[in-house]
Amino acid sequence: MFYAVVWWDGGARYALVSIADRVVQSVLLDELGEPFDVAYDAPAPVLLDDGALGVIVDASTLRVYGTDLQMRHEIAIVGGDVLDRFARHGQRPRVTAHASRGAFAAEHVVVLDEPIAVGNPRYLAFLRIGETDATWTRIRTLGPDGFPVDRFGDDELNESPDVSVNGCIVGDAVGYGDSLLVCVEGSDASSVRKYGADFFAITRITTDGTVTEPLYQQSGWKRQPGKHGITGKVTSSGRYVLLTPVFAAGEWKGRQRLFDLETGDVIEPVLPRGAAKMRIVDHHEAAFWLSDGAQRILCAEAEEPHG
Repeated sequence: MFYAVVWWDGGARYALVSIADRVVQSVLLDELGEPFDVAYDAPAPVLLDDGALGVIVDASTLRVYGTDLQMRHEIAIVGGDVLDRFARHGQRPRVTAHASRGAFAAEHVVVLDEPIAVGNPRYLAFLRIGETDATWTRIRTLGPDGFPVDRFGDDELNESPDVSVNGCIVGDAVGYGDSLLVCVEGSDASSVRKYGADFFAITRITTDGTVTEPLYQQSGWKRQPGKHGITGKVTSSGRYVLLTPVFAAGEWKGRQRLFDLETGDVIEPVLPRGAAKMRIVDHHEAAFWLSDGAQRILCAEAEEPHG
């Protein structure tokens, strides 16, 4: 099952898409508003324990779908006042289209975007989901400690009392029991995808909030020519992190890499013939899923991504 933005009747809509035995099914989430419109929350999928899929419509509503894409029921989310900790101008951090997978201390971790701006997800909100109830329990950010924050590439500017880092940018977060695997995409207060980032890191966070030593890291970008940035996504298999450059600058020239969480290796994938311009969007069991970002999706079975 995929969560996607699809074009329908001339406009973009969020949708749930199921692919099984070469049969494609989809359900549109029309009533949730236009994608990328800052006036709306962007519905966030939540992988539930029984194989069902939840969709956080907004901070107060959770809808549960089966694998047949039929909605089973709707749950009211309480405890929204927890999100007020980072509210600005009367608006809380917004739900953004980041998938929540796994559990961290028996809670689902939901990545939230800034209340006013768009494209700077820097909040980790914790959601406890029962059979008939759901509650926000707490919210936090990832401060600069433990990360190679270098916002301006200039020591004097970085140390200015007028500069503060409220929270680093969170690209993906997946719970693994008593630890949280996080992809951190820099500390810039402006859009990473427009202006670039100062660093990228894959790290784990323990239940007491300790940031462990990064599993993988790149930094020093603000001291190099051009704009740099990487987005990170943990695959469904839990084996790899998809590393996708935001810009064509740098030694990767805009081409994806895979970080192997088992070996610590960075792998340059070899794509199937005819799919050289496609990008990997996920890995599940022995299959890599690729997309051209438009109308084609490809399932490529392979034991190794470079074989």
